Amino acid sequence: MCGITGIIRFRDKISPEVISRMNTAIRHRGLDDEGYISVADSKIFSYSGRDSVREARNEHSDIHTAADNNIFLGFRRLSIIDLSYNGHQPMLSPDKKLAITFNGEIYNYKELRQELQLSGYSFQTESDTEVILQGYRHWGKEVVHKLNGMFALAIYDVAANKTWIVRDRVGIKPLFYSLSNDGIVWSSEIKAIIKSRLVKPQINWQGLFANYQLQTTPSPYTCFENIFSLQPAHWLEIDINTAKITENRYWEIPVNQSPINITQEEATSFLDSKLQNIITKQLRSDVPVTSLMSGGIDSTTITAICAREHSGFNCYSLGFDGSGKGMDELPQAIAMAKMLGIKQHVHYIKAEDVVNALDNDLRHFEEPYVNLEPAIASSAYLHNEGYKVVMNGLGADEVFGGYSHYLDYIKWEQRRRLSFLKYFVPAINNYTQKVKNYLELDTSFKYFINCRMGLRPFEIRNITKKGFTPVADFLNEKTVSAFIPEELFYYDLKYYIGSHHVYRDDMSAMKYSLEVRYPYLDHELIEWVATLPMHIRYNASITKPLLRKVAERYITKENMTMPKKGFNLPLNTWMKESDAIQSYARQQLNNLKKRDIFNTAIIEKWWALRNEGVYFSKLWQLVTTEVWLSEYIDA
Repeated sequence: MCGITGIIRFRDKISPEVISRMNTAIRHRGLDDEGYISVADSKIFSYSGRDSVREARNEHSDIHTAADNNIFLGFRRLSIIDLSYNGHQPMLSPDKKLAITFNGEIYNYKELRQELQLSGYSFQTESDTEVILQGYRHWGKEVVHKLNGMFALAIYDVAANKTWIVRDRVGIKPLFYSLSNDGIVWSSEIKAIIKSRLVKPQINWQGLFANYQLQTTPSPYTCFENIFSLQPAHWLEIDINTAKITENRYWEIPVNQSPINITQEEATSFLDSKLQNIITKQLRSDVPVTSLMSGGIDSTTITAICAREHSGFNCYSLGFDGSGKGMDELPQAIAMAKMLGIKQHVHYIKAEDVVNALDNDLRHFEEPYVNLEPAIASSAYLHNEGYKVVMNGLGADEVFGGYSHYLDYIKWEQRRRLSFLKYFVPAINNYTQKVKNYLELDTSFKYFINCRMGLRPFEIRNITKKGFTPVADFLNEKTVSAFIPEELFYYDLKYYIGSHHVYRDDMSAMKYSLEVRYPYLDHELIEWVATLPMHIRYNASITKPLLRKVAERYITKENMTMPKKGFNLPLNTWMKESDAIQSYARQQLNNLKKRDIFNTAIIEKWWALRNEGVYFSKLWQLVTTEVWLSEYIDA
């Protein structure tokens, strides 16, 4: 887990100061080491930086001594596999004709290494990075199909004079880029692209309004004009000779698969075994690994398997007051840790703790958000405890159907028959506007968006002075399955995992140099689940029916029956109780009003209703918009 940066200029050369600034902007992603390369006259030259390990500084000149050039790659390292200098990046092939920067983990790297050794390749390190590099030498770009893991990487090929930039199948690891006639600049975080000064930060209004509707900006768009997120399961190939950039999708979210012949009992046993195998591989690390255990089904099942596979395993649990009320699941988490016989790090978060770091934390994120992110506080705690790797239960809801909209869609289907009434409902007040909005949900994609909704289209029209296209029309998603629950699986994986859940996790965790791993997002698991008969995947009465069968083997009945709470800070409650949070929100809204881009009367109306949770979440999107504007657009 690390951070990568890169610049390619097709014509004019550029100063090495640019890549240095970019690397410094994402220093938090890897405090253990840094490195650089530049390319000139078909030769790769390696450089060190201020934070490079001693061996790198002894072997390579400082990046600031490099000549101006057309190609630079930069790297920040968080050492997880092969902690020695051998794992230093950018890593070069033995003949120095290839260079790679790689952020992520390849969980099957040991198996691929053995396969490559049988083909005659030798290895100088114990790292998964070298496995990718040697795999590229052997299979070319087809190596991506061999990789099981999470990754964002760039490979420069001297012979072809091309650079290959790739993102993993589900979009666990972020990768952003900006294109112009002069070239391309990319990084693990947008702030590094802005620090390059090659791109002027400007608002992408459509991306911002999509963020308001979906509570995130869906890939490939961002809230910045001409800064894009490389879509999951895509690669870019940059031909430096011709200045041509091509994009390719190498994997599809599986839908409409022919169902295999399997019983419920067989599927349960197979899933149990498969999760054990996935977790065994994901526990591979040269540093200690812990898990986030909320007390719910997903994270507790992961923790229980980890504890069985790894002696002395520890877990982490977060609480607000330890009562089990509201969003707090701590009593159940404590009970499970005792039952498993594992050490548990219990972390209580209070409103005052959040207030102290509030402004700094919000400015770290590169788009507005409807809530506070608890993973930041968790990551800071675990970093201080000496951890670098944590297992996470995210992805189970998307892969196995854990959200209420998988059950509620039946009511929507019945009401959809009345959609023709939308033409007769006048939008004269909030109530009729909501009714009209619901009647306009005439496709499963619009239903999905409504279930993820932050601000509704009519609310965006009321609050802003800018015109916009509703995100359903903007994305124009086509029907992918005749069975609506399968479409919802698809939309959640495509629009909610990479663009929202794991993106926010990555930003939160890497702020404190913490790597997060997601067993439920193993692509082979996703592919297998897609082949199951639908009655095993979905039964219209309970969420995650198959995963629950496996969970029953590991966790208590109390944990199984506990209402789903999610993993959010109780911001609405804190807002009512904390004068400091209210004061902060009020100040940011006052600053936003001065920009004359939002309807101040609506802002004041929502502020008057702020003690109603739904209005505070709307206000918080505007609060975080002002923080985002002042941090990135005004800079």
